Amino acid sequence: MEQSPTPLSGRKIGSRPFAISDQAFAALAVLADFCTILTVTVIASGLYLHLVYGNFARPDTYATFAILLAAIYIPLQIAKGQYTTETMLADGRNVPSIFTAWNYAFLVLLIAGFLTKRTEEFSRAAIVFTYISGFGALSLVREGMVTLARKGYARGLLTGKRAMLIGDGDALRRFHAAYDPSALGLRIICEMEIPSSRALDADALKRQLEASVDKARLLQIRDIFILAPWIRHDIVLPALEHFTELPVSVHLGPDGILDSCHGARIRHFGAMASLELARPPLSPWALTTKRSMDVIGALAGILLLSPLMLLAAVAIRLESPGPVLFRQKRKGFNGRTFHIYKFRTMHVLKSDGPVQQARRDDPRITRVGRLLRRLSIDELPQLFNVLKGEMSLVGPRPHAIDHDTIFERRVRRYARRRKVLPGITGWAQVNGYRGETDTREKLIRRIEYDLEYIERWSIWFDTYIIMLTILSPKTWKNAY
Repeated sequence: MEQSPTPLSGRKIGSRPFAISDQAFAALAVLADFCTILTVTVIASGLYLHLVYGNFARPDTYATFAILLAAIYIPLQIAKGQYTTETMLADGRNVPSIFTAWNYAFLVLLIAGFLTKRTEEFSRAAIVFTYISGFGALSLVREGMVTLARKGYARGLLTGKRAMLIGDGDALRRFHAAYDPSALGLRIICEMEIPSSRALDADALKRQLEASVDKARLLQIRDIFILAPWIRHDIVLPALEHFTELPVSVHLGPDGILDSCHGARIRHFGAMASLELARPPLSPWALTTKRSMDVIGALAGILLLSPLMLLAAVAIRLESPGPVLFRQKRKGFNGRTFHIYKFRTMHVLKSDGPVQQARRDDPRITRVGRLLRRLSIDELPQLFNVLKGEMSLVGPRPHAIDHDTIFERRVRRYARRRKVLPGITGWAQVNGYRGETDTREKLIRRIEYDLEYIERWSIWFDTYIIMLTILSPKTWKNAY
C-alpha cells in the first residue's frame, strides 16, 4: 500500500517580544560604522594636532571629511552585503572587505582633494593617523557586531529568517543534529515530513504541497529548504514547481557534495546548465593584476634592499665557508618544481638523509644565520624567484619536497595549496603559523589559513598581508 505524506507540522520557536528584525540590525550596523568614522576622524586628527602643535583642529573641518568618507565607505559595504546578518554569520570579521572599502574611500577623497586644491586645509600626518586608527576601529566594531549577531540569534533577540523545512524524517533529524538554526540566522517555523519510500503517492504529495504553499503564505515564510537527495526528482521537481509561486528563496540542500565544495555555483553554457563544483581560484584578470603587483614589488624590493642583501652576503662569507645562497627544490604552482633561493644560514653539512626542518636552538644555524632568520632577511633572494614567475610576493609558503610528501599523506587537502603560486609571505605566516610544523594541529591550521587565502584573494588582501608581515608581532613569533 502506498504511503502518503504526513501532515504539515509546526515547530514552535521561542522568541522574545522585543526581538528586532534583521533589517533593523543591519541599520544598527550602518549607524555604528558611521559613528565610528565620524568619532575616530575628529578625535584622531584633533589629538594628533594637539600633541604635536599644541592646538586642536576645527572639528567641523574634519567632521566634513569624515562624513564624505562614510558616504563612500558605507555604500560600498552595503553593495557587497556586508551589513546583512547572513554575511556576518558566514564571513565573520571579513577584515579584507573592510580594508578594501576603507582604502577605496580614502583614495577617492585624496584624488578629489587634489583636483579641487582643498588638501592644504588638512594635516597630512593627521590624515595618516586617521587612516590607521579608523581601519583598526572599524575592524573592532565589525567584530563586535558579529558577536552581537551570534548572541542575538542564540538568545532570541534577533528574529531570524522565517524558514520551512521539507524532507523525510531522517533528513530532518540530520539537519537538526548537524546545524543550529539560530547560528545560521534561521527561525524554523514549520516542517513538512515526507516518507522516504520510493513508492510515493504523487496525488497525495501534490495535495500536501498545495497545503504547504498556503501555510507558507500565511506564516510569511522567507526561505524554504528541500532536504531531499538531488536524485529524488519525484520530490524535488514538484516541490520546486509549487514553491516558485511564492516570493521566497527555495534552497536545495544542504547536500554532502555542497558541504565539500564551498564555491559551488550554477553555470550556463548556452542552453546547458551545470553545477560548477570547483574552479581556478583566480580569473585571468586577477592573475594579470597579481603578476603586475609581483613584478613591480619585486623590482622595488631589489632596488631598495640591495645594500642590505650585499651586507648579508659579505657577513655570510666572512663567518663560515660555503656558498652565499642556498638552493633547494620545491613544488610550486600546479606541482611544478623549481629552485628556491635563500641566503645560507646553516653550516654546510653533507647529509644523505631526509631534510630536517629548522627548529629552535638548531645547532646547524650559524650566528649570522640566526640573525638573518630572525629578521627574515634570509628570504630576500626569493624576490628573484618572483621575477622569474616561480613565486609570488604573497601566497602559501612552499615546503621542502620531502616534507610535501609527508604532509600530503597526513592531510588530504594539502595539495590544494598549489592552486596558486607559492609566496614569500602568506596569510598563515602573519597569523603566527611559521617555522617548524611538528604537530598535526599546526599543519592543519596552516593549511586552513592557506586555503582561506586562496578563497578570499584580492589585491587589497595581498597588500594587507604585506603590511602585517612588516608590522604584526605574530609574523616574527616563530622565526628561528
